[in-house]
Parts: sequence; structure tokens; C-alpha cells
Amino acid sequence: MVGFIGSSVIALAILELVQGQINHFNVDLEQANGLAMSTPGRVQRALAKYNIVDENINARVRSSAGASIELESAYIDVEYIGQIGIGTPPQLFNMDFDTGSSDIWVPSIACGVSCGSQHRFNPNKSSTFEAGNNASWALRYGDGSNVIGVTGRDTIHLGNVSQPNQTFGLVSYETAQFAVDKFLDGIFGLGFPPLSLTNISSSIVEELYSSGSIPAPIVSFYLGHNRDGGKGEVLFGDINQNFFEGELRYIPVTLKKYWQVDLNNIIVDGQEVVNKTLPAIVDTGTTLLIVPPYIAKAIHSVIPGAEYSPMFGWRIPCSFAGQPTVEAITFKLGNEDFPILLTDFVRAKTSPTVGGINATQMCFSGVAQANTPLIILGDSFLRAYYSVFDFGNARIGLAKSRPGAIVQ
Repeated sequence: MVGFIGSSVIALAILELVQGQINHFNVDLEQANGLAMSTPGRVQRALAKYNIVDENINARVRSSAGASIELESAYIDVEYIGQIGIGTPPQLFNMDFDTGSSDIWVPSIACGVSCGSQHRFNPNKSSTFEAGNNASWALRYGDGSNVIGVTGRDTIHLGNVSQPNQTFGLVSYETAQFAVDKFLDGIFGLGFPPLSLTNISSSIVEELYSSGSIPAPIVSFYLGHNRDGGKGEVLFGDINQNFFEGELRYIPVTLKKYWQVDLNNIIVDGQEVVNKTLPAIVDTGTTLLIVPPYIAKAIHSVIPGAEYSPMFGWRIPCSFAGQPTVEAITFKLGNEDFPILLTDFVRAKTSPTVGGINATQMCFSGVAQANTPLIILGDSFLRAYYSVFDFGNARIGLAKSRPGAIVQ
């Protein structure tokens, strides 16, 4: 999912850590405060990417338009963007590294006011740019938002690693939903080629591997908790064992389009709440864990003080985040169990409930409900697990994130 106005947005720098021949590269993430999109707004954006329309969600977004909240420090969710270069010499762009899409795209100089303050790529200033065949492409989502442009080919720079002749999209128009995030310029898609709208034949990760720039066709994510500083790392071609405990457990991808796996059950308070296998998409570009209403209700039924608001979605007492508890919700992916502590679902601070100065301070939940036929495992899930997206073997590896891991 595209990272839009975030309750916290991450600015990062790509650092080259290997002398001589490059064999992997990583992305370090730093935290910066921003404005929060409402929970219904976030759910609408995530569903729209998969062309799922929930009219109840849409109505709530329309009724709360403009209801962004300035956040204070509380267990705040984060979004992850990183800087890449395109062209010769490199023109720099802040990108969302997104396993829920497959295209790389940035605004171009052909984009007028619709691209807001975003950086724009100028083909005339790159000696290595090659225009496409004037074929247009477009991303159109279920909520009416869209991006329109043409394709081109140029060198993509990540740190000191470069991939020549990489196809990418040059945006000439985008709707306001894409332009409102002042930290984000474009999308760095890390999904499978069949999802691509710019007609790539292989992922840039596979291209880097084929050219010998990285030792394996994988990309790994560590997404840090805000309470631990909110930092993280994206690593291409390798696995960083400093960021997880135990062994990686791999789940096979069931559809090589999205990073889709089978979710066979969810265990809440010892009870199974899913009676059939559901498709689950592992999406680094979506903040929330999005589930059907009956699952969301079951999860929040075991969190003391949790409440549902038609306007804001599920909320949890902020104080719950600091409680010493070992209670967890278990997600069964493939044949493996992946528990997440209930306290990890406390997300971002919101306004007090009715009751004045003595009212309980409520935080948004990292779990949201929507009328959806699939599960979206976004950052609320992935912060608990180091994740490895393995293109070569069509599988996802997960291992428990190391608490308080420090990004050097």
C-alpha cells in the first residue's frame, strides 16, 4: 500500500557498507513526525489498492474529511520511505518500499500542480534516459484515486549500486491522495511482475541478482517500534541476523502476483475464529492489519477497555501498551504459528473519550476491520517479525524481531 499522510513518516538514507564489489546494500530508517490520517482513511487506501470497495468505510471517510490529528509521542505507527537516485547524474526521490505493488514510479516535469511539492524527474537532465514507446500506463484504485503517466528507462541508483536500463513510470497526473504527503515522492514496488502496470518482465531485485550486484534475489525488512526509536532497515540481497531471534520460518507464496500466503486460522484466547483458509497479503506499504469485522471483534474482545467507534474504528486504552502481559493473538500462516502480543496492537494517540480530564486516554488500534474477502498483513503485523521476501523460491521468511534492536 502506498504510504500517505502518516502519523509518523520515516526519512532515511541509503548507506553503502561494503568495500570493493557490492554484494548487498541496506536502507536505514530515521523518524520524523507528521500528521495522522484517520483509521477509516487508512483502511480505505489499503482496500483501494486491491480494488476492494467497502461503502461503510467510504461513508465514514466522507463524513470525517479533514479530521487529521496532530500526534504526540505515544506508541505511534510508522511509514517507511527511502531515497533513491534516477538518471545520470542521479536525481533524488523519496520512495515507499512497497511489497504490495510492483512498479517504480515518480512524478515527472510533465506533472503540473496535481503533484504538489513532490520532486519531479527531468529526462532532459539525464544522459542515460531512454524514452518509452509513448505507451501510457495508469494506476486506478477502487476509491477513485489514480496516477497516470508514461514509461521510460534509466539507471536506478541505490547507494553505490546501480541498475541500468530499468523501466519506471513518469507520472504526468495524480489525484490529491498521492500528493498530500510532503515526505513521499513515489513508489518503489517490490511485488511480482504480473502485478506490474509498466510491463516489467522481472523485479528489480531479480535484475540486481542476475547482474551479480547482490548474492541472492531477496529483500529483507526490519520495521522498528516507535517505543524503540522507530528505526528500521531494508536490506537487498541478504539477511541481517542482528534484527531477529531464532530461525526464519518460511511460508510458500500461493499467488505470484502479490506476496500472498494462506492464512489457515487465527487463535484468540484459545479459540479458533477462522473456519476456512483465507488469502493473506503481506504488505510493507500498509500500516494496518486489516481483517473482516468478525475477526476484529474477536481480537478486541480480549483487550480490556477496547471500543469500536463508527467514526474512528477500533481504539484501545493507551495505558494498555505499558502493561506486562504475555497474552497474544496467534496467526497461522501455512503450517506455522505467529503470535503477536496484544500490547503490540496499540498504535497512535487520539483524543480522550467523553468524560473530561479523568477520561481514559484512547489510542487507535493497529487492527482495523473492513468488509474484505482477504487479510492484509501490514506493518502492525510486520513490526513483530523480521521478514524476508524471497523471489527465487517464491516464499516469505519470518522470525521474531529482536526487541530494542539498534540500527547502526
